[in-house]
Amino acid sequence: MSRQQPIVFETEVRQRFQFLVDAYHTAEPEYSELLLPGVLYKRPDLWVWVFLESGDGAGTGISVSVDLLRHDWPAKAELPDLVEAAEFAPRHHVTRKAHTPDAVRDTLDQNAIWLRRLMPLLLSPEAEALVRKATRQPLNRAGNPKPRNPNTKWKYA
Repeated sequence: MSRQQPIVFETEVRQRFQFLVDAYHTAEPEYSELLLPGVLYKRPDLWVWVFLESGDGAGTGISVSVDLLRHDWPAKAELPDLVEAAEFAPRHHVTRKAHTPDAVRDTLDQNAIWLRRLMPLLLSPEAEALVRKATRQPLNRAGNPKPRNPNTKWKYA
């Protein structure tokens, strides 16, 4: 039985999200363990956060969020919601697993792919509409979330 190599979260994130620095001119990432281990990529108009959610000393999930920074309308959206809002795939296609080192690596790889696909939209004039759509939760009369349109044509599903 092979043993999984331990991970250093910051190193793993930097390897997979380097495209944000190279192609999208974010500043070099900042690492923090203030509340959760997290890596932040900054541009003047956009921040990307990658967090390792944990409990009992083990990783439980990876969370990627985007802050769209506008003077009159700052907003935050989670990667799964952005993927669905862009009609790339249903939100459950964005993995969050982090229970083993290999799961962390696989999840970071997949999240980086989704974010790479979204970046042109997040830097376009349509970014605000996309983030609004991702953060809007239409409710039915009973106050429950409405199901998504069953006729949605997913780009990557």
